[in-house]
Amino acid sequence: MKETQVMPSHEDVARDVSTLVVDASVQTKPEGKWWGFKPAGTKGQASILLEWRILNTAKHYTRLTVRQLYYILVSKHQYPSTRKFYKRLDYHLTKMRRLNPKLHAKFIDPTRHFIPAPLPYPRIELWVEKDSIHNFLGKLAARYRLSIQVLRGFASLSMYRKALKRAAKRKVKKILYIGDFDPSGLLIDKVAEKEMRLEIKRIALTLEQVKRFRPPSRPVNRKDSRSKDYIAKYGDRCWEVEALRPRTLLRLVEKKLRESVPPEHLVEAEARERAAKIARPVTERLRRRIEKEVFRLLETGISKEEIFAHIASKYGVRTRKHRTKKSTTAKNRNGVGNH
Repeated sequence: MKETQVMPSHEDVARDVSTLVVDASVQTKPEGKWWGFKPAGTKGQASILLEWRILNTAKHYTRLTVRQLYYILVSKHQYPSTRKFYKRLDYHLTKMRRLNPKLHAKFIDPTRHFIPAPLPYPRIELWVEKDSIHNFLGKLAARYRLSIQVLRGFASLSMYRKALKRAAKRKVKKILYIGDFDPSGLLIDKVAEKEMRLEIKRIALTLEQVKRFRPPSRPVNRKDSRSKDYIAKYGDRCWEVEALRPRTLLRLVEKKLRESVPPEHLVEAEARERAAKIARPVTERLRRRIEKEVFRLLETGISKEEIFAHIASKYGVRTRKHRTKKSTTAKNRNGVGNH
């Protein structure tokens, strides 16, 4: 007698979203249909099926991009390879990742780069909508000790996850934003402010700058879902940051950076760089000397902990107690340090 399969309930999927544990007995039929629904469907009960398949796929990976997941589902379950399905997948995955930190942590975004400044001012970051803006303003941002985050349009949840951790660690208070003056560009910084729960200040391109410098415009993309509200408020023309003359853009941005970064931080950072440059020949020789000594001690067979203690004592370095991986694992097994 052929075994019948049972459609999972909303409670089943909710359980798996919260635990990322999927019943191994639930399998996809090879003939291309499952529970009577076409694989390409993503509405109604088929949405539950899509989320179920997302969980079944994600559990096999420690690191994954959204696009990789998309192609796995298209290949394995015959979903249509279309932009419409990609957006539907992204919608469901976003909803699931917001509910489940474990699932959320599996996904990475290697396309939106963070460029740390040398000896950065930690309270402020500079975020730019496009790579082209970063390429143009990178040296200026480094001079004012501001790290740059490239968004590439609307940022991903993976990027926001990293940015939130970084902001908490560095105590970031404000983000300066540079983006286009168009239906999407005006919403990007608002979304970022909601996700980051920090002050986001647009320093370019603003309406006041458009009126003052009159850069070349382009027609609004009426296919953009946000175009209707934009046209009602600003008309049917929009402007890119690059439409400003390069010297004008540099001057505007530098003025805002100068107002935002305390001059004393710039003075201290410059002094630290000079000190590091003067000390570098000595520190490099000392590093090589210590490495040779550690290599010699390793050959004698003594433990890493003993080597660490010996080197620290010899060179007068005060350090925290060196914890071994073994002792840390033992503490975790006893419930110590698990939060």
